[in-house]
Amino acid sequence: MFADHFHDDLALFSDVLLRADAGPSKTAIPARALTDPARLEPLLVQFGEQHECTEPRARASQWSKYFFARLGIATLVAQLATDQALAFNLDDLHIVCDDDNTTSQFVFVQGAALHPERPGHDFSALVDNAFAPVVTTLAQQYRLSTRVFWSNAGVYFDWALGELERQQRIPPERLAAVRALMACRQRPDGGFNPFHRIHKRCPPGTLDGNGEPVEQCRRLCCMRDLDSRWDLCSNCPRAMHRAEPDRATG
Repeated sequence: MFADHFHDDLALFSDVLLRADAGPSKTAIPARALTDPARLEPLLVQFGEQHECTEPRARASQWSKYFFARLGIATLVAQLATDQALAFNLDDLHIVCDDDNTTSQFVFVQGAALHPERPGHDFSALVDNAFAPVVTTLAQQYRLSTRVFWSNAGVYFDWALGELERQQRIPPERLAAVRALMACRQRPDGGFNPFHRIHKRCPPGTLDGNGEPVEQCRRLCCMRDLDSRWDLCSNCPRAMHRAEPDRATG
């Protein structure tokens, strides 16, 4: 649908947003299923089985990353490339899942509806109509704070924006508008802004979970290490550390 606008590392997300007539390769299910605990639970159970994860909270957080990354990144690129906001309604959206039941594609049943009066840096429909219902269901069903899920969403959004800034294909004023949005606690319409303060600054000399020097890290842990299947993410605040000083041996 918007494939021509995805380049370099973002090309992996070029086929995430589809029209119904594009013919997704796998069976699509209504996106509203993600807000129905009875239909959501089997998806996450199978995801856990595929990844040998049994702790429900860790499983929910890790699964959510695929949902937020794929829909959030694809929407960011599409909206900034066209400078128009997409209209989201879960009742008009179907999802396609990979073999492990992570969401891989989003099919607009009625065709992608654009808000001609809303600019591309307006993500209120994505947040309120697509992300928020799923976050609420996940948090209530799996007893994990909504802040954890919103943090997952924001981290991928911020990464994708950095990629677009590096590529320099999008007009700089559009990119600057999104950076300005991320600096504000609330959206211009007064609504909740989950992309605010996703990261925090680290003291000089900080190393991440891979031992690499970093200037910032996630503000919140995703809690996936509640299951022994997963370690801390490399950008987790709990993984940050200082280099051990060299000690002379006699």
